[in-house]
Amino acid sequence: MENYKSIIKVKKSQDFVGFFFVIAILLTATLFMLILNKVWGDVKTPLAEGLNSAMPADSSVNITRTLDQTSSGTLMFDKLMPFILIGLFAFVLIIAGSFMQHPIMIFVGIIIMAVAILLAVIYSNVYNSISSTTEFATTKANMGIQDKFMQYLPVIIFIMVIGVGSAIIYSRKGGSSSL
Repeated sequence: MENYKSIIKVKKSQDFVGFFFVIAILLTATLFMLILNKVWGDVKTPLAEGLNSAMPADSSVNITRTLDQTSSGTLMFDKLMPFILIGLFAFVLIIAGSFMQHPIMIFVGIIIMAVAILLAVIYSNVYNSISSTTEFATTKANMGIQDKFMQYLPVIIFIMVIGVGSAIIYSRKGGSSSL
């Protein structure tokens, strides 16, 4: 039985690539929500008119109320942005836990932090340039939380990297068990 344990090795995560994943997911999710809300705003009025004209006169279905509830449902994703970020932070913390096997990896972590912050700046600018167009102006105004998160994405990623790095270094020292 011990021979099997020495042969089978579990490969652990090897780096902080999770930060790049987090930034890409945030950009993708925010752009998707921005476009979804814009398209829904454009389609809602013609859809309501078409459905109202197709409904029988004695129907008890209120199309306008139903479509208004759907509109508020798509805007609820804006309020979920902090929870998405917390979940992605936990993901990176779990994945990066096995990275710091050797102290030299701190320098690799610093390089990855610089690249992650650069990528966050680029993605923040891409989101800002897309959302600042006249077509998305009203949609951007309705999604204030998402807009703030994307505006401060480089700062959020910096804090995230520092938090993950600190947690890993703290856990390597043994935490409070060394007292």
